[in-house]
Amino acid sequence: MPSSRNIRVVTAICGSLLVACVGDSSDSATPGGLEESVGVVDVTAIYDAAADEHRFVTSADTVAAGWTTFRFTNASPMLHFVFLDHLPGDRTSTDLLAEVSPVFQESMDLTIAGRPDEAAAVFAKLPEWFGEIVFRGGPGFTSPGYVTEAVLYLEPGNYVLECYVKTLEGVFHWNLGMHADLHVTEDVAQTAAPENPTLQITLTDSDMVVEGDVSRGEHLVAVHFQEENPGLFGKDVHVARLDRGSDLEELVTWMDANQVEGLTSTTENPAPATFVGGVQDMPLGNTAYFKLTLEPGEYVWISELPAAAPSFKTFTVPE
Repeated sequence: MPSSRNIRVVTAICGSLLVACVGDSSDSATPGGLEESVGVVDVTAIYDAAADEHRFVTSADTVAAGWTTFRFTNASPMLHFVFLDHLPGDRTSTDLLAEVSPVFQESMDLTIAGRPDEAAAVFAKLPEWFGEIVFRGGPGFTSPGYVTEAVLYLEPGNYVLECYVKTLEGVFHWNLGMHADLHVTEDVAQTAAPENPTLQITLTDSDMVVEGDVSRGEHLVAVHFQEENPGLFGKDVHVARLDRGSDLEELVTWMDANQVEGLTSTTENPAPATFVGGVQDMPLGNTAYFKLTLEPGEYVWISELPAAAPSFKTFTVPE
């Protein structure tokens, strides 16, 4: 698969396809043990310091097709998000862990070692079915102690929830236990798309267009994915509050997973700013929604892109 963005994006994906922040993997196409949900899935990120393990705890591992709300609680001291991969056929996280995750981790290890050409070459080891994975969005970057929500339309099939934030040593969180399966049944939930968004964002190849009044209070944000040529990964949207001392240039660099220190999070330094919501990327023609509460202050809409070609817009929420 990889396209012309190969070498530039290759390390960025080092983690982003590899299963996510959610519980143990399952060998079956239809995970068991949790209740089936219609319309809402609660996901909680936790960290077991003694075992140095990250986990997603989910309220359901089976959901009806249709509009689904993912309510994400970050109970960990580090930043996390939930990224959904729609897998081909009956594949599950077991297949990802066996055939995909070792490739991404090897590439990141080589990147950290200062061997970029070898890091890029490693991706020739990816299985052919890797190119059939469809990225289906998910709750955006969420700082410790925050709760965010994203509403997505899910087609039937097998999905994996993942988080590809990494440690200072370059180990992806999915490699420390943050991965889980979700099965979407053929039954269609009688849930409708959210109505009356207060803010609209349209993502194109060249721009991020934001419409609406960024006033104080609660908002429903509609994100329209309209990139014609997104490359291997398209644009996503995250909202970061620029706290006192936050450096926008540092944040832009940190959002670049190609950088050795990009998307790293620790207990002492979860992220260069406070992330309060957003949604991961989806294919052309899709719309996703997320809830957002704005307090007075300085913020930025920002996409996870290479620092050499960033996409962001700062804004101020008045008193």
